[in-house]
Amino acid sequence: MVNVLLFGRLAEICGQNNFVFEAKDTDAVCDKLKTDFPEMKQFSFALAVNQIMITGNTKLKEGDEVALMPPYSGG
Repeated sequence: MVNVLLFGRLAEICGQNNFVFEAKDTDAVCDKLKTDFPEMKQFSFALAVNQIMITGNTKLKEGDEVALMPPYSGG
């Protein structure tokens, strides 16, 4: 099981900011969320695994934390 955290608009779309489910990699996490919440398909977001930003698919292991963060700006 992995812990999935959602922030901002992504959490609003899903109606909660935390999920726990089985996933072998970050692509599987994104696919599941986009299947369960089709509105997510129209948003881009950054991913972090265990608080480290990633680019591309990353393998996951039991207990990993995956965070999905919408684009943000600020000063």
